[in-house]
Amino acid sequence: MKRKQLQDLQKVTEAAFQREYQSLRPVLEAEAQLQNQLARLDAQLARTRQEAASTEGYRVTGTDVLWNGWESATRRQLNMQLAGLRAQKLAALSELRVAFGRKQAVAKLSETSKLTRR
Repeated sequence: MKRKQLQDLQKVTEAAFQREYQSLRPVLEAEAQLQNQLARLDAQLARTRQEAASTEGYRVTGTDVLWNGWESATRRQLNMQLAGLRAQKLAALSELRVAFGRKQAVAKLSETSKLTRR
């Protein structure tokens, strides 16, 4: 393989790797955002449980049942979204691994070619 062809191949594999990496970034950011929302919900749940013990009428009016229902539905929705994002992340990571492998193979081929020329 000619030196120019090998350099072009390196550029193409690097571009493919960068494209796959850039497609993974929004998924990672969305996953982090959902994890933050779940953490805030956990903190809110802990705070509400602590305040509910000292607040009179909270249980009598049925507010605790309504809040627990909202919290449960919200948690379920966030976990379903997180599961979907993690499935996308796994697929994107698989594609990224393939692109990285190709990039490494071309780099090794280039290095071998340089050593052979010497």
